[in-house]
Amino acid sequence: MKKTIKKIFLLVPLVILIGLIGVYFLFPGVTFDLLRKAERSAGGLEQRSIDVKGLRIEYLEGGKGDALVLLHGFGANKDNWTRIGKYLTPHFRVIAPDLPGFGQSSPDPEGDYTISVQAERVKAFVRTLGIKSFHLGGNSMGGNIAGVYAASYPKDLKSLLLIAPAGIASSEPSEMFRWLKDGKPNPLVVESVEDYERLLDFVFVKRPFIPRPIKKFLVQEAIEHRPLNRKIFKQLRSVDVPPLEELLKGLKIPALIVWGEKDRVLHVSGAKILESVMPKAKAEVMDSVGHLPMIEKPEDTAELYLSFLELR
Repeated sequence: MKKTIKKIFLLVPLVILIGLIGVYFLFPGVTFDLLRKAERSAGGLEQRSIDVKGLRIEYLEGGKGDALVLLHGFGANKDNWTRIGKYLTPHFRVIAPDLPGFGQSSPDPEGDYTISVQAERVKAFVRTLGIKSFHLGGNSMGGNIAGVYAASYPKDLKSLLLIAPAGIASSEPSEMFRWLKDGKPNPLVVESVEDYERLLDFVFVKRPFIPRPIKKFLVQEAIEHRPLNRKIFKQLRSVDVPPLEELLKGLKIPALIVWGEKDRVLHVSGAKILESVMPKAKAEVMDSVGHLPMIEKPEDTAELYLSFLELR
């Protein structure tokens, strides 16, 4: 009897381990969802949902204090802010939405994803949440939207965090835009495994580790979003708003501009351009970092912002 019990105790962990390995390889989507929830939880963030003018907006929220709304870039989603979240939630009520057309939020029935329209959707989103005054941050496309919002509704904002924002017309051409000019495929739109690898190389200097089964799941997800991403990127290139250096000129909102020195998507020269036109702006260029500092070096990026606001 004792030998039988001993065998059972030895077998149970083995069965559990085999089961977990099976889930890991056979159901990478399930594994990814579990890991994503764990990372959100570590950052003090929870997923929530709200209806805004007929669109369902999925978002992450957590922490206490002044609201800090964070806007992701093109082809991304709210989880671009998960890693930096744990350094910000002790100081802010962090809110990171999936912009319509991305992540789990509803697509726009009329298919309009221009910068000006997305900025108005952000306004409607914060209004629906009952927020009147807040800090606003954004990366890439999200930084462009944040800049347009700041120019349109400066009295709403306590500060502005712009991480490699798009929309600066007078910056030097980036490697990505030189590629596009030469007729090469868009490195931000994925059609294959090779495209996904190229995307990772384009946005990171040092890639985060992604296990192979989960990477396979992410590749498939990116391929499924390819038609809409192409449509949105085309709208973004049509440029429906003035350049940020014109919109933000003279704006007195405290603004921190963070850029990765090795950004291949948007040229780092944009940092000093924005700093020069905004009286309360400060530019920080991070060494050996690509287009996504809040993912590649989340703690350092958060420290720059907290120090800028004198919360450190």
